[in-house]
Amino acid sequence: MAFVALAVLAGCTSAPISTAPYPKGVEAVSVSETAHGPSSFYVPPNPLRPAPPGTLIRSQIVTGEGGIPSGAVLWRILYHSETIAGNDIAVSGYAVVPASPPPPGGYPILSWAHGTTGAATKCAPSLFDGLEGEGPYLMPGLIAYLKAGWLIAATDYQGLGVSTGIHPYLVGKSEGQGVLDAAKAAHHLPGVRTSTTTLIYGHSQGGQAALFAGELAPTYAPSLHVIGVVAAAPATGLTDIVAVIGQIHAPDDVAYFTLIGWTWSQTYPDLRPSDIFTTSGAVFAQQIVTDHCDNGLVTALSRKTSSSLFLPSADSNPTLGARALLNNPGQVSTEAPILIVQGTADNQVPYPLTDQFVLDAACPIGDVVEYVHYRGASHDQIPFEAVPQIVLWSKSRLEGRTAPTTCKDRPDFRVESSPSLR
Repeated sequence: MAFVALAVLAGCTSAPISTAPYPKGVEAVSVSETAHGPSSFYVPPNPLRPAPPGTLIRSQIVTGEGGIPSGAVLWRILYHSETIAGNDIAVSGYAVVPASPPPPGGYPILSWAHGTTGAATKCAPSLFDGLEGEGPYLMPGLIAYLKAGWLIAATDYQGLGVSTGIHPYLVGKSEGQGVLDAAKAAHHLPGVRTSTTTLIYGHSQGGQAALFAGELAPTYAPSLHVIGVVAAAPATGLTDIVAVIGQIHAPDDVAYFTLIGWTWSQTYPDLRPSDIFTTSGAVFAQQIVTDHCDNGLVTALSRKTSSSLFLPSADSNPTLGARALLNNPGQVSTEAPILIVQGTADNQVPYPLTDQFVLDAACPIGDVVEYVHYRGASHDQIPFEAVPQIVLWSKSRLEGRTAPTTCKDRPDFRVESSPSLR
């Protein structure tokens, strides 16, 4: 799984650390504030007054996170977004402002979509609490992107951090809207000057989120000038994935399917737990999905077999298949150019699956895609190995250069050797 090592504090009870270096009226809290789970910051106003998606509800500066370089400022954000049914909700996340001054037009925004952390409320990366011992999950290569001048906006996704129903795991529309609204929310950070220029980037689950955000951007977030979409080992081909739900054995894979099955059964009214799980499997799934993150989830499932959890008929359930098809990216063309990076030693998102997405989905609908294989890179290595490539590609998009495309060369993808494996 993809586990790797803001307004005034309205409604928050934490004492301020210091206000001197920060915009007037803004308080700062220690990263330790959320060491044991979501603080009162994550509790939305009740009632939540309606506002356009991307409207900032509140924000706070967070101090003491070791992964943030000197001079950069880490914010925690709470903002408006929408469910797949169009209901107004609060979603949390974080933003990192570079130490360097903004360019004349303001900081361009890189909206980051994180990989799988789980579906429990406490699995939000913006808690910076270690996700059951894994260490804080910040954007891989964060310092390089800050040095390149990007302001980072990072969504937690619906249901992580803020307790609004269940996190709709691998539900592309929900994730994509959260990614776009995080970028819009960053424009409202007090004392921070931004531009509408936006790059979307995600890994694994976040790769699917980034691809959906790119598809949704022109209609859902027309105020953003999206110049590119980057996906590292993206989750694609969900119809192929759910078709083998009864044939899986590896604990990581069992965890993926349990997350999909349980959260989808809580997201879609026409899909019930009894359509996917055995009776005991449904009880167990509810317990662990709402209690565990990342490796804790895998550990809890390590002694479970797919046959004890899932119905033999789950893989042929027409409703589950229809929902999987709905969450396949690549059915709507993307206006912005796309960069996809994929490791050839990835055993979680196998590279033939990504090859298939590029060749059979993205290219045929007219997307401009550059696709790069990294020889020997694993699933968790790829977002680190590809940092130089992503930085250069995004710089070219900022400069307005014509984006390269792999589609005309099918199937001759460019191959890079992983720097750490040379």
